[in-house]
Amino acid sequence: MNNKAFCALICLLFLQACAPNKKTTTPNSLPSIASAPAENSYEHRSRNRLNDQTSEPSTEANNRSARKTDLLERVRAGFAFPKLHSQDVNKHVKWVSEHPTYLENLFARGEPFLYFIIEEIERRGLPMELALLPAVESAYDVGAVSRSKAAGLWQFVPATGKGFGLRQDWWYDGRHDPYSSTFAALDYLEQLHKMFDGDWFIALAAYNAGPGTLRREIARAKRKGKKTDYLSLKLRQETRRYVPKLMGLREILSNPRKYGVELPLLPSQPYFEVVKLPGQIDLIEFAKQSQIDKGLLKTLNRGFKRWATPPEGPHRILIPIETRAPMNADPVALARAAIAESKPLNYRSHRIKMGETLSHIARKYGVSVTVIQTTNRLRGHNIRAGRNLIIPISAGYGSQDVASASSPKATMPQQYSGDKIKHRVTSGDTLWSIAKHYRVDLKELMSWNNLDSNDVLSLNQLLTVFIN
Repeated sequence: MNNKAFCALICLLFLQACAPNKKTTTPNSLPSIASAPAENSYEHRSRNRLNDQTSEPSTEANNRSARKTDLLERVRAGFAFPKLHSQDVNKHVKWVSEHPTYLENLFARGEPFLYFIIEEIERRGLPMELALLPAVESAYDVGAVSRSKAAGLWQFVPATGKGFGLRQDWWYDGRHDPYSSTFAALDYLEQLHKMFDGDWFIALAAYNAGPGTLRREIARAKRKGKKTDYLSLKLRQETRRYVPKLMGLREILSNPRKYGVELPLLPSQPYFEVVKLPGQIDLIEFAKQSQIDKGLLKTLNRGFKRWATPPEGPHRILIPIETRAPMNADPVALARAAIAESKPLNYRSHRIKMGETLSHIARKYGVSVTVIQTTNRLRGHNIRAGRNLIIPISAGYGSQDVASASSPKATMPQQYSGDKIKHRVTSGDTLWSIAKHYRVDLKELMSWNNLDSNDVLSLNQLLTVFIN
């Protein structure tokens, strides 16, 4: 081979190597499905994230940071409900998008509770749409009460609340307790979800209207050969709009830019800590000692109806992690110190009976009238039958010493001789008129009955009188 031919051959081989490789694919040479990376595989998603990070590093870094720090991003990431095709959803989306301050106020109220709710929903593996249910029920208002007496974040009616362990008495209402009521609400929702064969829309409708209502409507639809899905059931207007409100809010959170809505950034961190109590504490004094705002303390612990925690519990309190405490001070540590230094309390609730006076009640419990007035913020001596008083009980209450010291006989002059009678108070009676009628000294009459000059007599009240 001469030099010219050799050079020509080398050039031809070089050009073929540089040419694009146009591989033709026949049916027999198609790549196997097993060898191709699946679109939803972990490897494929990882590569996409890596490519996105290479092209727009700052944007992806910000997105990753938001996922870690934004509560609403966590909510959005956990959405699992199917779409609900209803005009009521569109109407609610339109209304919310036209009222930008609504979401701002809504999540400002919800911020103290959202982290706790989200954590519990994630722990149970439930759809994150449920974190938005209190927005529909109460607008995240822990003190909300409806016309049907439903109360709290999750709007439990009294009977359902009791059925799920939410105690309701003079001291405490568990429906207003954001901690206990969240556990109860999620228990109830899980029960309804199971009851209605895994249909969340039906379960939510039952949460609103009651499971009995939904069972009857489903049975009626089946008898008539009609559909039994949520949109097909014949429900009252409130229940028909109930689920669409939730789904409208879900749509806004899923596509805020689409609807021109700016969502607040809520830090994904605990808002409060649950601190155990040794027993009853004075909430006002505790707020002062721990430097916690009284309004915020009340919001977090709205289940407590009085200024002291209930004698029967729950013996725990929700403490805001961020307070107006001094710089570098641990607010939870301050709260624990305040609890440790607080004086032990023992309070009882006394329902006033017909004919009772403050003096009678004070004598019964071995305390002074002034203490009862101060504790209950009473300006005078007037009390009304059927109402309750908080009575601070001494450590020795119920012992023989206190019982004997507070008995009527202990307050009566032991040296007095004469016949003991009972006078029943009638209309127009006064201490002065009764003393005059029996010709006894007014001060002695008051002493025999542990009364003072400011006490108001009640009809049918019995007074002790000694006469010669």
